[in-house]
Amino acid sequence: MDFKQLEGFVKVVELESFSKAAQALYLTQPTISVHIVSLEKELNTKLLDRTTKTVKTTNAGERLYEYAKSILEIREDILHDFYQERPIGDRIQVAGSTIPSQHILPQVIPEFQKSNKNTVFSVNQGDSDYVIEEILKHKIDIGFVGMKKEDARLYYIPFYEDCLVIITPNTAKYQRMKEQNCTLEELMKEPIILRENGSGTKKTSDKFLSSRDIDSRKLNVVGRMNDQEIIKRSVSNGMGISIISRKSALDYEKEGKIIIYEPNDGIITRKLYIVFDKRKKLSRTERGFVEFCTNFYKDKK
Repeated sequence: MDFKQLEGFVKVVELESFSKAAQALYLTQPTISVHIVSLEKELNTKLLDRTTKTVKTTNAGERLYEYAKSILEIREDILHDFYQERPIGDRIQVAGSTIPSQHILPQVIPEFQKSNKNTVFSVNQGDSDYVIEEILKHKIDIGFVGMKKEDARLYYIPFYEDCLVIITPNTAKYQRMKEQNCTLEELMKEPIILRENGSGTKKTSDKFLSSRDIDSRKLNVVGRMNDQEIIKRSVSNGMGISIISRKSALDYEKEGKIIIYEPNDGIITRKLYIVFDKRKKLSRTERGFVEFCTNFYKDKK
């Protein structure tokens, strides 16, 4: 067996598709098929169960997959150690929900690139559900999300604690409410803009309101939006109040466009997570980026 056969096998297992594996490795599908057949003949065992719609590993295939991942990782480490002077360009495909993609990654990526100058990033944005789906479809390598979706295929690493706040228009009415230290219950009677259901912010705010005996289903919802920039503009123009990340709200507060209200009876916090597929073989650079992100804000405490 050789490295190309093992690379082909690993890609087929991770993508559960011969055609997708061929596309990812810039090979033809017949070439991938030949690699798999050669491995099965050499090992005298069936490695994959194929149907017209799916490709699954046999028990033997699962064992070989673990060996192959280790072998390819060792090969990559050897090449990296002996060719450190060679400017090899690495590409990392990531996706993030709103706060990570707009406020975290623009800060973290440039810092990482200072010591990894040849690394190029491709960044997509969507809600947490979108990011997780892209991970499971193997369209991206690493995701950054505001909520966990329980799935045995996924691995989550908490890396940042986000604080949510209530924002209101900067009008005389809301200035008085803040001066009078109005209760959360009073504020939640106001027209409110909520995030869509796939949002980690929505899930966290619902949980917080429920803990204060406020039923989110009874709120006076005047809009549902996924983009926090649109939400901030809508709030500043008087459409209603909203619950968003404090990190996202600070610029509008500084410019006097909105008022930030933080409940006296508890801070609304949620963890942000790095997520990737357990079966995906992260490259050395991808592993390095995950470790860098994990420690980036920890080192700043």
